[in-house]
This record gives sequence, structure tokens and C-alpha cells, in this order.
Amino acid sequence: MRSALNASLINDPFGDPGLIVNFLFQKRALLFDLGDISALSNAELLKVSHVFVSHTHIDHFIGFDRLLRAVFGREKTLTFFGPENFIKNIEGKLAGFTWNLVDRYEESLTINVVEVKKEKLIKSTFRAIEKFRLTGEEEVDYEDGVILEDSSIVVRAAILEHRVPCLGFSLEEKLHVNINK
Repeated sequence: MRSALNASLINDPFGDPGLIVNFLFQKRALLFDLGDISALSNAELLKVSHVFVSHTHIDHFIGFDRLLRAVFGREKTLTFFGPENFIKNIEGKLAGFTWNLVDRYEESLTINVVEVKKEKLIKSTFRAIEKFRLTGEEEVDYEDGVILEDSSIVVRAAILEHRVPCLGFSLEEKLHVNINK
């Protein structure tokens, strides 16, 4: 089976952590960690559907503002996964900006945030049209560390020790067939 995923580091090995995983036959990408993402074009950032943040040290999370700027004003949903207290981290980032002009946009960005805890996931939503107020918080059980599964991938999370809440992620590609006409 030839992979339908193309993974590459965003920066050199001594730069901020970040990995982009592009789906070869889709206009879709995943981001693992949000360090300095200035090397990515807006076109690349617009493909991002899910972001996995291991922890919120500055070198793993500073790219949030750049990503937000690239996707703001579009009808798009971004889903972020992070460790304990991650919803408050996202809420704090969004609270750092003034959103009094969002009603001028016809299209609205939605940010779903999934906080990974030992035995449950906490899911919340922030919508641009609502000035990014926290809405819809719910708890969901999960098994075997699976935090995302769709027709082509499975992403698992494990809680790690890093003196702050921290996650490790694994990405598995599901079995598929490639046909070259």
C-alpha cells in the first residue's frame, strides 16, 4: 500500500516544532504542533482541518495567531486537540483580540477544541460570528486513546510527563487501495 499522506517538518531540526501532513488526493492537511509556521503559505494553511498541540509552551503554540489570521473571514471549521487546560489556553488567545467587526463578514470561522484528559474528552466550540465566546461544552468518553477517526486515518493521544500537561500523538493511515488509471 502506497501512502496517501505526505508528512514534512515545517522548520529545520533546530527550529520550532511543527509537522504538516498533507493528504495527497484531497485539499486537506493536519498540523502537529504550532511552533513558528511562517514557512507555510496561506494556501497550505487553508488546507488544515485539524491541529494537534502537544503542549502550550511558546515554541509549540506561537503559530496559533498566524493560523487564525490565515483562516479568519472564511466559512471553515478548524478542530484543535490539546492537553488538560487547552480550552482555557485557546479562550485566552481569542480573548486577546477585539472582535467588534465580525458582523461584517458573511462567512464565519468555527473553532472546535478538544481537551484530552485521562478518561474523557472535553469538547467546546468558539464561533467568530459569536465573537469567539465559549459555547457547547460537553464531555465524551473515548477508548484506546483514539481522539480522531475518519475513513482514512486514526489519531491516538497518550498523556506524557513534561512538567506541564502534555500529549504524544500517533497517526495511522487506514488500509486503502490506490489505482493508477
